[in-house]
Amino acid sequence: MEQYVMRKSKTEQNYRRRVQRVHRLIAASLDEPVDIATLAKASAFSLYHFHRIYTALMGETVADTHRRLRLDRAAAQIARGSLPITHIAMEAGYETPQSFSRAFKHQFCLSPAQYRKAGTQPDRQAPVSIYPPICTEIIKMNITIETREEVIVYGVRHIGPYTGIQQAFHQLWQWVTANHLESQGKYGIGIYYNDPITTAPEKCQSDACIQFIQPLEKEPEDKNIRTIKLTAGRYARYRHTGPYNTLEQAYNTFYGQWLPESGYECADLPPFEIYINNPYDTPEADLITDIYMPVKDK
Repeated sequence: MEQYVMRKSKTEQNYRRRVQRVHRLIAASLDEPVDIATLAKASAFSLYHFHRIYTALMGETVADTHRRLRLDRAAAQIARGSLPITHIAMEAGYETPQSFSRAFKHQFCLSPAQYRKAGTQPDRQAPVSIYPPICTEIIKMNITIETREEVIVYGVRHIGPYTGIQQAFHQLWQWVTANHLESQGKYGIGIYYNDPITTAPEKCQSDACIQFIQPLEKEPEDKNIRTIKLTAGRYARYRHTGPYNTLEQAYNTFYGQWLPESGYECADLPPFEIYINNPYDTPEADLITDIYMPVKDK
């Protein structure tokens, strides 16, 4: 195990250049549907991690950027006064003038008609910065870099909102107890394959898994139980203490603050979580979760 030491490198600048490249690509294709895979490829970030990195550094999702830039273009058209507002609204992707007006006023604090009358482009309500401040939370994360061997786990696939993965863990535990494997259990593990921001909740895929002290001698007969290999390699590990519903902030800090400064980038593998203690007999404040992010040298 190698204790993480903050590297003074150009990695952060590199990350920001790659995110800016995506921003320019979105701006150049405002009339095209947002395609996350294409944008991830342009950024040279792993598809598993691209959108979280983008959101953490930009302070908004790709969809937010696309919507905001369309409204910026609409504002310029309104200020010039050459096109009907209804036409501009449809070109901006809004089905009704009313929905366009609400979105426009939220962004510019003026209705489209007021904006046209003003004839200028006042400051937006909340400008987006692609240079968020680096805060002391980076140090508090206490991330270590580990080289892990391949681990075999057994899991039940869950398709749907990640908050519902507990159903898959319940099904997994029924299988464990039916086969008298309770004493061999080591850790519960969750593997999350999709970004819930860019993937519809009903399409999110995850695996509720258990790691045994030793792999089973035979493959499970239950067809709902999947044998899964956690890939060997280098991982950044963050130990989180507290309720599971606070884990998202840890991910945001990892992608937006630690990763760009670290000298590493994410490998093309999904993150996973190891649950160190039992949520059924542990107070929420004492729950321990190890978040593992696959990384590689930049």
